[in-house]
Amino acid sequence: MIQNSGYFEIQETDVPPRNLLVTGAVAVLALAAIAGCDSSSGSSGGAPSIAFVAGKTGDPFYITMKCGASAEAKKLGYRFSATGSADWSVPEQVGVVNSVTANRPGGVLISPVDPNSLAVPVKTLQQAGAKVAIVDTSLTDASIGVTHISSNNLQGGGQAADTMGQLVGATGEIAVLTPDLTTTTTNARIDGFKQELAAKYPGLKLDDVRQVGDTAQGAASAVGDELSAHPALAGIFTANSQTGEGVGTGLKNAGKQGKVKVVSFDAGPQQVQALESGAVDALISQDPYGIGQQAVDQLGNAIGKKPVTDNIRTNLASITRDNLHDPATARFLYKADCNS
Repeated sequence: MIQNSGYFEIQETDVPPRNLLVTGAVAVLALAAIAGCDSSSGSSGGAPSIAFVAGKTGDPFYITMKCGASAEAKKLGYRFSATGSADWSVPEQVGVVNSVTANRPGGVLISPVDPNSLAVPVKTLQQAGAKVAIVDTSLTDASIGVTHISSNNLQGGGQAADTMGQLVGATGEIAVLTPDLTTTTTNARIDGFKQELAAKYPGLKLDDVRQVGDTAQGAASAVGDELSAHPALAGIFTANSQTGEGVGTGLKNAGKQGKVKVVSFDAGPQQVQALESGAVDALISQDPYGIGQQAVDQLGNAIGKKPVTDNIRTNLASITRDNLHDPATARFLYKADCNS
């Protein structure tokens, strides 16, 4: 960790991919290496250390979460570091978690990229003595982690459906674009969207839920396919930031921008720009800064042997061009870096 003029800077590291499988021998050696050590003080002693493992380091959502966690760690006197992989990748994140475990931090907040494949390495991290906060996404094994903090994604999906209903009207055909059908957060958003449509908007027909990968290019390409299959398409809901960034391009290429209404999850700088330009019509935004803050608070409680809240759900906001510049909206806009 770089220390400079009395404050701590975030240390970003690029961790090369490693094999997904962690052998039992490696796990045993990792645990043996830390046996008898007080992990709450970190590998270098002194003030306790807290590490952040992002789901995807370049994503404004995780950058903003890192900013909130870093600011709270500084306020509470913890050493702080941040790492992760450039892609939403199980093998890469497993390698990152193993490296973090070897550094023996006192606490770790992590967004697992898969609910099952990350269970063993994160459990090994926890058994090594680190207090673990599961943030944003989740693991199938809910016993892993001292606290679990995320947006209320089911509610967010419902907000997306309500916003779509206001934009499209009483009738129309709707499609959903999602990176995959395994990520717990996007699945909850889709479930909330479906439930709210069925309960309140019977005239809105859900034509398709399409997996497009976690890239803007995949979403842009899928828009053309959806329009070919459903010429009367009236609205598109995108379940995360990457799909949201691509849908405007796809509609522009098809000559449908402004005619097909778009509600997109997340509010990164590119998405806000798309909202301002008319490429999308509404954003359902999370509070990643607050998630980072609360995770560090709960890890601090765990390290200090104070009561810890097991489950915390944070608020979301529906952002349109009408309320984009309202002061109350500012906290829900994601950052490109911690100085912006």
